[in-house]
Amino acid sequence: MSQIPENLAPGVYRVDAIRLKNAINVLLLENDDGWTLVDTGLAGSVGRIKEALAALGAGPEDLKRIFITHQHDDHTGGLKGLLEWAPDAEVGATPHEADVISARRGLDPPSNAFFRRMSSGAQPPGVPVGKVLREGDLVSGFRLISTPGHTLGHVSLLRDGDGLLFTADAFGCLPRKIRVGVRKAFCADPSLAKRSADKLLNERFSTVVMAHGPVLRADARAKLQRAVERCRY
Repeated sequence: MSQIPENLAPGVYRVDAIRLKNAINVLLLENDDGWTLVDTGLAGSVGRIKEALAALGAGPEDLKRIFITHQHDDHTGGLKGLLEWAPDAEVGATPHEADVISARRGLDPPSNAFFRRMSSGAQPPGVPVGKVLREGDLVSGFRLISTPGHTLGHVSLLRDGDGLLFTADAFGCLPRKIRVGVRKAFCADPSLAKRSADKLLNERFSTVVMAHGPVLRADARAKLQRAVERCRY
């Protein structure tokens, strides 16, 4: 079955990067000159993302930009494969994440000792980042908000015009409950992740898309607020 992207708002499509619905969400953003992809899923997600673009009438020459919210493999895994398919796409990330993605520095170790040991041999993608962006910069009409903690250079994206917020992993739902930073064990700095979650609650938004979990439309703010209130890190 081919991948049909979900239209969330004008020019914004959600793509399931794996077969499980809402398990790993990436975004396709329409621009005057083509498309921007936000995150790339896992290495096995390349085919699904290509199918989604094809369903939107786009080919490799139409993928103009790939923006990576943070370094983790479920967000960068498809990057190399997509660049082989669309070699002219410009890769963007924040300064710290760009250093990791390009392998100028190693991956941020998780705070949890078990996960630190498990991931000790993991390597960053080693892909050059052509465009370094910072808080306040725009990616296809979305404003970058610095939300470190899950990783040290993690960012979320907000389209101020219609209040569409992509938290990436500042919040996440694995498997059912919304949590700050997806899971404490995955965060490089859990207390910083909580401060970043608090920061997002000060923004004006209406619809929330997390990298992991369902799209929140009704009571989106209240649901994130409850996740922060439950958070003990």
